[in-house]
Parts: sequence; structure tokens; C-alpha cells
Amino acid sequence: MRGKERTQERKDVQRAVDKSGSVMNILLIKQTSLGDVVHATAAIRSVRQAYPQARITALTSTTAADILRTSPDINDLLTFDRYRVKSDWWRHPFWTVNHFARTFSAVRTQSFDMAIDLQGSWKTIIFLWAARATRRYAKGRWWFTEHFHQPALHAIDEMGGVLALAGIRSGHSLPVLSVDGDAAQAVTDLLHAPGSEEKPIALLCPLTRWPTKNWPITQFVALAERLSNEFQVVFSGSREDCSVIDQAIAQCPGVLAINLAGQLSLLEFFALAARSDLVVTGDSLPMHVASAFDRPLVSLFGPTNEDLVGPRNKSARIIRADMDCQRCYRRRRCPRACIGRITIDEVRSAIQSVLGSQDPSARSAAPEGGRQ
Repeated sequence: MRGKERTQERKDVQRAVDKSGSVMNILLIKQTSLGDVVHATAAIRSVRQAYPQARITALTSTTAADILRTSPDINDLLTFDRYRVKSDWWRHPFWTVNHFARTFSAVRTQSFDMAIDLQGSWKTIIFLWAARATRRYAKGRWWFTEHFHQPALHAIDEMGGVLALAGIRSGHSLPVLSVDGDAAQAVTDLLHAPGSEEKPIALLCPLTRWPTKNWPITQFVALAERLSNEFQVVFSGSREDCSVIDQAIAQCPGVLAINLAGQLSLLEFFALAARSDLVVTGDSLPMHVASAFDRPLVSLFGPTNEDLVGPRNKSARIIRADMDCQRCYRRRRCPRACIGRITIDEVRSAIQSVLGSQDPSARSAAPEGGRQ
């Protein structure tokens, strides 16, 4: 009976707010990695659809701010520099304390009808507790909140479980991103020199933050060589990845490829992924972005679990080595080196599967404005 009473209470709260005619204030919290914040866009869109007139405030990591800054589902954006706090707290303790204090103050500036922590870590739950919210919901097993904890679910589905506590139906199984017009034009300028032949784009993203999630860069370059007759091959990554990719390409003179690692903003990378005819990557941000735009995608998995974080778009294929991988989640060194056992032939077979037998010139690109 207690569960039914809670459900009825949530419905009563929603009806009371709707009948009053006042605009609901909702706080959504999601920090950590870029890919995790991309995942959260599915939940954020569901909240917006449930409360189209609400004023929605999002608190996210400073590095992920651009993912949500242009979102039509967000009214106000707050940021917390969690990575600088993690790396510099002992060198700059006064800055760290002041940064926490400013973020607490920003969260408490207004009252919220509901606050939802979609992350469920201590660095996010403290802001949920600090918020002046009528109702609080969180992922995980935290005190003083209504919480949902099902870590065996896909990350998007687990966030959907948190929304269900608040009486919100989760209506999206894929992330929801859009393409910025200026970013799209900037990518066009980078890719197409006057008079150059236009080919379908194969986007290769070889490096992740975890060495154990990286398919060998030599394998990526060998794959690029095989693709270069049919595709305009483009490598992408962070500024730190640029020299690694350049060196690998230089060792294989037959490779015709553009290295844009470190040259793109986050929004420009979204635009590049959205127009790509093929994306090959490990378990990292590019995988989630390509999935959001439903691009033909080959995802290479090693120590992480594809059932929890893998792409869900129809034109995606997941590859892992044919061995007894334990999904160990080791970041620096995997004793089995599982991902290195994936062969180029396996990747080529997966590419053919996602592309089918369709002529490359006839392949459809993502909608010009991205997924809305």
C-alpha cells in the first residue's frame, strides 16, 4: 500500500502545481564524463515533455557545459568544475572551498518544486541535499531522497527509473542532440578544399581516456588505409591525441587521412559526427554522439560492459574479442588486453554490416539540424 500511496501523492503534487497555474521550477543534476552527460539528454528531454512550461535548471560539469548550453530543454545552466577540484584541491584549497560555496549558493538562489540527481555520486548528491527543493530524487542509495538503484540496467534506463519516481515517463532510449549551424559550417570549411573530390566521410576516433579501451592505433591506421579509396577518412580526438595520431599516420605512407584531433570544439565535433557516413570508435564520447545522430557505427569494446553503456541506435554494431572477457573495468592495464584481440577483418565485416550493400553515394546523411 505504501507504494500506491507514494504514487498517488506524486500525482496529487503534479495536479496541484498544474491547477495553480504557476510555473514549476525543476533542478536536474548530471556531472562526470562527457559521454554520461550526453546520455542524460534523453532524460532531460523526457522531463521537458512532461513539463513543457517548467523552468528547468541544469547543474553539470564545466567541461560538459556546451552539451547543454544550446539545448532547448534547459532554461538555466549552472556548472561545477569537478575535474579541477579533483586534481587541484590540495594545491588550491581556498579556491576549492570558494568554488563549492559559490555552487552551493547558486543552487540555493531559488526554490525548486523538484530536484533530480541523475548521477548519484557524492559530488552531486551534496548539491541535491543543498537545494531548496520540495521533493528530491536520486540515482543510487542515498539518504534523505527517494532513490532508484538498478546498476544492471543500461545507463539511460536507470535514469529513466529515477524519473519514474517523480511520475515522469521516460520516452527516449537514445540521447538527444542537435547541430549548431555555425559549427556545421566550420566543419565544412575544414573538410572541403575548393576543387577537391567529395567522398563519404569515415570518422575514426581511436583514443579514449582509458588505455585499456583503446584498440591499437596501428590497427586504426591500417583500417584507414583500407577505407581511403571509398571514404574521406577523418581522425578525431583531443589535443593530446593529435601527435599520437600524426605519428601513426606518418608510419603508413599509403594512408590518405585528415587529422582533426584537437582542432574541433565540442559543438563542431557534434556537427562532424552528424554528417559522417561511418563512425568507428571505442567506448567513449564519439560513440554516444554517433548513436544520438543514428550514424552507421562500429563500437569496439574491451573492459567495459556494452549492456550498460553501449549504443542503442539501429545502425550500430558492437565488437568485442572472441574470448572470455571479464568486463574488468580496469583503466590502466588489462591483463588480458582484450580489445587488442579484435582483428581488422572483424571490424571490416562489421562495417559492411552497418553499411549494407547500398552504394556509398546514395547513403543518407543525418538530418541537417540533427536529432531534435
